[in-house]
Amino acid sequence: MRAGRSCPSCRNRRSGRLLSSPRRDLFRASHVVARPGNSYAIHNATLLTLAPLSRLGAAKPHVSEEDLGICAGCSVVVEQGVIASTGSYADVRNAVRDVKARAASFEEIDARGQLVMPGFVDGHTHALFAGNRVADFEALAAGRRPELGMAYTIEQTRLCSREDLVEIGRRHLALMFSHGTTTAEVKSGYALTADGECKLLAAIAELGRAAELPRTVATFCGAHALPPEFHDFGAFVAELSERFLPQVVAQDIARFADAFCEPGFFSVAQSERFLSACAGKGLRLRIHADELAAGGGARLAARLGCTSADHLNFIENEDIGKLAQAGCIAVLCPGTVAHLGLPRFAPARALIDSGVPVALATDFNPGTCPCWSLQMIAYLARRHMRMSVPETIAALTITAAHSLNMAEAIGSIVPQKCADLLLLHISDYRELGYYFGSNLVASVFVGDKAR
Repeated sequence: MRAGRSCPSCRNRRSGRLLSSPRRDLFRASHVVARPGNSYAIHNATLLTLAPLSRLGAAKPHVSEEDLGICAGCSVVVEQGVIASTGSYADVRNAVRDVKARAASFEEIDARGQLVMPGFVDGHTHALFAGNRVADFEALAAGRRPELGMAYTIEQTRLCSREDLVEIGRRHLALMFSHGTTTAEVKSGYALTADGECKLLAAIAELGRAAELPRTVATFCGAHALPPEFHDFGAFVAELSERFLPQVVAQDIARFADAFCEPGFFSVAQSERFLSACAGKGLRLRIHADELAAGGGARLAARLGCTSADHLNFIENEDIGKLAQAGCIAVLCPGTVAHLGLPRFAPARALIDSGVPVALATDFNPGTCPCWSLQMIAYLARRHMRMSVPETIAALTITAAHSLNMAEAIGSIVPQKCADLLLLHISDYRELGYYFGSNLVASVFVGDKAR
């Protein structure tokens, strides 16, 4: 059912008859709100619930319009940051009454037929960094080789106190939040000392607790680059495994570990040593694979059973089937391809058609993708990777949630999940990824962060 049509039970309902309390009009200006513990209802919305995908319990490679769970002229009721009920106004009337009776305050919002969907889930970011690399961008634009590189970002980040990092991260995550991201995976990897990596992870955790920011999922990306104190990747991997890792595990913040497995950076053998050590300590695995050239990273992801293999711009055809067999999710980052001017995008169609679930991410970082908007990523995926609209929507929500092992709590609009919701300035879901260079968000709601 196309957005904008009404289901039979919802036709001919006027928003004025639906709302018993004064209507709040969200379309006179842009409203970015956060209400982790609040109770409220949104009525007269075109809901994309993604409930059919949520019921599967696993990421689905092939996604169709039927999987979006579209409900036109419908409502969602939230109690203390948790979804209580969805459906037509008749379906949720009792839930509204009961929640209102229990709540200290309760607001009812008229969406005026506009789209309400799950908040965006960004499964690959480097959003905590100091300094920018504008000089490198100018070099790229002029056809010159960038000179600052990751070494500059490491240098600038190392100068920061934890308080500095939290303030920087707050600015970055607020921009992501204002464009619809309600959950962000954030990697360490710009300190590359044991104490510095733990300081980054602590800042990531603190930022994730803030009511006005996305929830965060921390990844220990120790094998990100070679720090200036080392001249050999193998020696640094030994240091990571023997000295960094015990400290990171004792801190108990990082859920994942990640390695930049790429020719000229960490080899397959070095990445495997680091990731295997992390898995042995209970961390789940992600990997930067075949981003700049084919290097065997996807093959390693399959062998290690990584939760996700990321980038995959240059994945070899025979490795696609290995990812499918391993149940690995492909987290694709087309913004990096666009920014660097790489000769090819990741083969999303081949991955999906071979049974690999695809998520989308910004890869927000200062050097290779200074983009915090998943709306822009949606455009790139649809225009340059031939992803359908339903595939793109799932890739920004429920599939990305699966890539973070969080699909039981976020990624769809179903009862008992966190009320991470977006209200957009569109009523036809096909317009997501059609408009670019703009922000379609009218309101962002983030649900219970204690879950």
